[in-house]
Amino acid sequence: MMISNSVGIILRKVGNSRHKIALLDKKYGRIESVVNVTFLSVGSLVEYGVHQERGIFFLTDVKPLYVPVSFARFDLLFLHHVLELIYYFAPLYSCVDGLFDLIAFLYTSEHMLVSMKFKKFFLLKLLTLLGAAPDSEIVSLVCMGQLNEVTIDQFHDALLDGENEKRLDRWLWYCVWQHPYVNEFKTVNFLEQNRTI
Repeated sequence: MMISNSVGIILRKVGNSRHKIALLDKKYGRIESVVNVTFLSVGSLVEYGVHQERGIFFLTDVKPLYVPVSFARFDLLFLHHVLELIYYFAPLYSCVDGLFDLIAFLYTSEHMLVSMKFKKFFLLKLLTLLGAAPDSEIVSLVCMGQLNEVTIDQFHDALLDGENEKRLDRWLWYCVWQHPYVNEFKTVNFLEQNRTI
């Protein structure tokens, strides 16, 4: 049994088990694993030893590295929405290039005041990385393509005027509503509450 060290972000607890979690692992992508501790908070960045037996990942020596306390205090719904989107859109046992780094960027910028426009832009980047795209006949993709060319650290609110924000709202809405498990989403009200009218 070979144990390697890795880091990951806890996405959620799985089922009724206190010892099974879903996480975004830096090396392996989205995985489900068995842990021997129960104190882990959703959204926490943790370090651990990982080994696989018969297709099941086991984590040992789990150590919390970072808990996004500011998000939990000021925008828990957004944080949980991001984690939920990763859980449902990232294929199990797949490593989406750039996904872990995108979340790491969010965690390093959490101390800054993050505007609603930035949050929507972040969701665009996240869903695009995960391969989500709504039916192109329903939503104009021109604005989304232009926005997607902007890097996450170059974004500022002036890049998203009122009309393009409405288009982005529709794009995000359709991405989520076209997902086959949308009825299991618990945080979709983030999009509903923050739509531009």
